[in-house]
Amino acid sequence: MTTNTSNVLSVIMGGGQGTRLFPLTKDRAKPAVPLAGKYRLVDIPISNCMNSGLRRVYLL
Repeated sequence: MTTNTSNVLSVIMGGGQGTRLFPLTKDRAKPAVPLAGKYRLVDIPISNCMNSGLRRVYLL
């Protein structure tokens, strides 16, 4: 069974002060914190949306 996802809007919450990640968020925003030396934290939920067929993705 396929689902039409063209009308689905995805919102990824990327805000916050990042106090629990402080040493890593001293010079950059929380979504831009590197992960495994190759990705950023925000890349994982964006990739999940893309792989699920969700193309309308917004980052707040």
